[in-house]
Amino acid sequence: MSNQVDVLNFEYSTKGIRDIGIVEPVLSYLELNYRLKIKRACISDNFCKIIQQYSPKIIVVAHSIGTINHHEMVKYASLKGIKVITFIAEGDMVDIKENVEILFWGNNNDKIFYEFANLQWSQKNIDLILKHIPDANKYQLICCGGTGFDRYQFLPLKSKTAFYAQYPQFKNYKKIIGLAGFPFYFFLSDLYKKDGQWNNMHLDHDACDTMAAQKEPLRQLYKEIIKNNPDTLFILKYHPSDIMKELSEFYELDQFENTLSIYKEENIDDVINISDLWIGFESTTCLEAWLLNKTTFIANPDKVNFVRSIISSGSPHYGNVQELNSAIHSFFEIGQSNDFNKLKTEREFAVSQVIGYGDGLNHKRAGDFIISVLDTQMIKMAPNDDFVSAMEKKYRSMEIRKSLRHILYKTPFFWLSKVKNEFHKDQIKEQEFTEVKREAFAELYRSALSKFYQSIN
Repeated sequence: MSNQVDVLNFEYSTKGIRDIGIVEPVLSYLELNYRLKIKRACISDNFCKIIQQYSPKIIVVAHSIGTINHHEMVKYASLKGIKVITFIAEGDMVDIKENVEILFWGNNNDKIFYEFANLQWSQKNIDLILKHIPDANKYQLICCGGTGFDRYQFLPLKSKTAFYAQYPQFKNYKKIIGLAGFPFYFFLSDLYKKDGQWNNMHLDHDACDTMAAQKEPLRQLYKEIIKNNPDTLFILKYHPSDIMKELSEFYELDQFENTLSIYKEENIDDVINISDLWIGFESTTCLEAWLLNKTTFIANPDKVNFVRSIISSGSPHYGNVQELNSAIHSFFEIGQSNDFNKLKTEREFAVSQVIGYGDGLNHKRAGDFIISVLDTQMIKMAPNDDFVSAMEKKYRSMEIRKSLRHILYKTPFFWLSKVKNEFHKDQIKEQEFTEVKREAFAELYRSALSKFYQSIN
């Protein structure tokens, strides 16, 4: 029996829902409505062998820029004559050249458009790409909407009752405020700043300096709000990419009894859903909260200006403890925020500019595009046998070394520091993506979408 599939999907992690949430509604739609044969795989595995094994008509991936593996896979598949459809994970571009370049090219230092087509969240993004990326008018850029946001229309989400059952220590807190984390470590560590100069950042450098300076004022603002509202539970939802908690605006705030720190233990959808009010510094999650009919505030110490996403225009901004505390008390007293209600038009415009459509059918638009090109011929790229051979050798070698480490694990050789360290890295990667969790995501989406389609027909 042939292993050939119609669509092969590669993703990095099953710990969070961001990337999977972008592609899975599309994949499930293709299975449910077109009966396509789909294989879901891990990008960290030997993708060369997997591609050869399944001979897909099309490869679909949430983005091509997240890791070097993503770029190498897209380039390899394209050079092998396989169509690759890429989406975008960090999809809200701003009109800054560095921002557009990083979000479009990422690890693709070749700056060659290898994919067959790139599906963007909005026409605004496409216009910015055409403005800042040379020769982008030659690329197949498709506006299908933010597919990852569709899930708010159909996925079952955690209720407060389920939350209290899971975290009984917080059952007496009837008011819950979610705080959306911002990746301050980008701006405060030496990862992107060398000798005082910003490197590989996707924002204006003055904006980077401005945001870096806001971390401590924001931390103090949150600290006072938490202290002033002891009857309210504050969920400290760290940014999913945060790797340096000591540089976070939430640092040491978990010392207060009315706080709960969440990193990747819960999906962002569930955290927003159980929150009565959602507050952030600068976050796409505010738009996600709107899709769940949640009120959102922006905590902006001293109302400092910098280049922001248009999403920030849909929430009232509060610049000090008194303002924010007053707004919180008013919200819980009357069950709504007049400041927030006044910005309805701004929110509707932001939704159209950022995710195109908020009707939950962006995945259908993307899926229908994939069907339209499934059997079309791809224009062959100039052959690069050296790269193809190098990738096959690289990932075959990685796979063999990993197998040897698993054998050495049961021998005295395991205690060689290099073997031991690499083995532990293997373990971490294996925990990052599991086939059981990946299939569980797929089944969850198939079930939810089946009910959703019935409800709208």
